[in-house]
Amino acid sequence: MRKIGLAVALCVVGSVLAQNLELTSGKDIKQPGKLNPALAGVQEDLIRVLTDAEIGASYQFMLEGRMPLNLGNYMVGVERTFTDNVANNMFNITYGRSAKGDKALQWRYGGSLQFNQKSILSPGFDSTSGYTFTDLNGDTQSVRNLNDIKNELAYMDAEFGVTANFKNLIVGASVENILGQNVSLSKLSSRHIPFTANLMVGGFLNIGENVTIYPSAIAVFNKDDVYGKANFNVSTRRMNFNASYIQENEFQDISGSIAVRLNKIFAGIKYTHPITSASINAQPSFNLFFNSTIFKSRKFNKSDFALKMKKFY
Repeated sequence: MRKIGLAVALCVVGSVLAQNLELTSGKDIKQPGKLNPALAGVQEDLIRVLTDAEIGASYQFMLEGRMPLNLGNYMVGVERTFTDNVANNMFNITYGRSAKGDKALQWRYGGSLQFNQKSILSPGFDSTSGYTFTDLNGDTQSVRNLNDIKNELAYMDAEFGVTANFKNLIVGASVENILGQNVSLSKLSSRHIPFTANLMVGGFLNIGENVTIYPSAIAVFNKDDVYGKANFNVSTRRMNFNASYIQENEFQDISGSIAVRLNKIFAGIKYTHPITSASINAQPSFNLFFNSTIFKSRKFNKSDFALKMKKFY
């Protein structure tokens, strides 16, 4: 997983007992522009606010919407992900649009640029291993001397994606971590987030006038890690319920969320619980999310797909 020079062969230690925030952050249908940049602003309102807070792990604030003159959709946002020792502040710019063509089969494509500022918060000290810190990918590193740790590190990355929806079905694919820059905070080693592929598939099923079911699956994988998520989402007139099964390498979790939809607001809470013995050191987590439309578009200007997605985020 790492390229480690001879000088650090004795002082870098890896661990995979924690969540890989680099791999999993934003992989949720409630953040469609982060799940796949082609879905940025897919609700097709002019300005919409998206927020999410995973307690003790990340905070996110994004604006998305539809640009005038049919110039496409946008999303801009800031995000902070962190462990006890390391934090990353990210600013992203995302653009997506629909391709002209057959109305029955609608294609979307998009891209995103992320600008990252990563820093050490407070490395721990142990007399045997030296200064240690848990990185955002869940690994713990140790160096003998404090001056072998970089205080901060700036890097950027890019993501490109495409989706297709036919009637009630949607499929998508994207690639990220394309630039392959060094993200190691140790001066004695280098680490590059591997080139990563994302796949998604889902479908909408209407039950009567007020209930819509959206089962979906997400797969994220690179040469080091595999992440999969199966969702079952139910939307009623005012409420939204979601149950998920998650697998990240050897770890397995289940999660559930409940949200209320009221006028322009979609807000709720999510709980995630580890279920495998490999996750013995993992802790349950809570997410709070609050989305709100600031400036709406007229309903007759929206696509059928936008009206369906409105029910789920």
